[in-house]
Amino acid sequence: MSARKVSREPYKVRRDRREVWVAVAVAVAIVLVVAIAVWILAPANSSTPTTTVPTSGSPSTTVDTTATTVPAADTTATTGGG
Repeated sequence: MSARKVSREPYKVRRDRREVWVAVAVAVAIVLVVAIAVWILAPANSSTPTTTVPTSGSPSTTVDTTATTVPAADTTATTGGG
């Protein structure tokens, strides 16, 4: 017979506190780096175009509001009316 004590509990590895703190610090650093990268690389609100989607099924016509229009000349006033 063996003099060795047989235990039914699994062997628990004791971790060094320094090793745990290093792992926690590395995890926090990774989260911070990813958060900063997302914040820096995100597009600015002014650069993202806002698109309007028509609510009806028919296609919409686009009107150029920046074009300047010249009013037509009144032909009755210049002909002398006669």
